[in-house]
Amino acid sequence: MNRQLDLSGKVIMKAQLGEDIPKIPIHNEDITYDELVLMMQRVFRGKLLRNVEVTIKYKDADDDLITIFDSSDLSFAIQCSRTLKLTLFVNGQRRPLESSQVKYLCRELTEL
Repeated sequence: MNRQLDLSGKVIMKAQLGEDIPKIPIHNEDITYDELVLMMQRVFRGKLLRNVEVTIKYKDADDDLITIFDSSDLSFAIQCSRTLKLTLFVNGQRRPLESSQVKYLCRELTEL
């Protein structure tokens, strides 16, 4: 028997960080921006650390990347689309720095 997951009335988030794009069903449409950031840290464990600057953007109907600054921006994005396509930028970069890049940057900064 082929059972399908009932996602009617729910928001689906597709969050992209580098090459990873997990699909996440959201059951609470009243999610806050801070809750979204915490969720992204859990979803991208090890790739999204607490001490990095994260910018979250979503694709609108025109395929433009719109920055989500706060909970009201997030609420508006959810109202506009049942499937929210998010892109995460870490320290201004579309993909997270590799550990070798982080080590190199740390070494460069300590030598200054």
